[in-house]
Amino acid sequence: MKYAVDPESIQAYRTRVFVFSQELRRETDPSSRATTAMYLAEAATTLARLEVEEAEKARSSQHYGVNRKKSP
Repeated sequence: MKYAVDPESIQAYRTRVFVFSQELRRETDPSSRATTAMYLAEAATTLARLEVEEAEKARSSQHYGVNRKKSP
């Protein structure tokens, strides 16, 4: 099945964390809040790992000059 955004992408996890945080703010039932908080924590942990990977890729590409502009 094709998706508009890969569900395992960093963009999908950023959206997921945002949505769960908004849902947690609106939720009033303690049991539902606990469940939502657990989903949020899991998504935020995965997002943090993906962000670290992205930062390492960016640092690596800068180190090797992949994204550097050549002088004239």
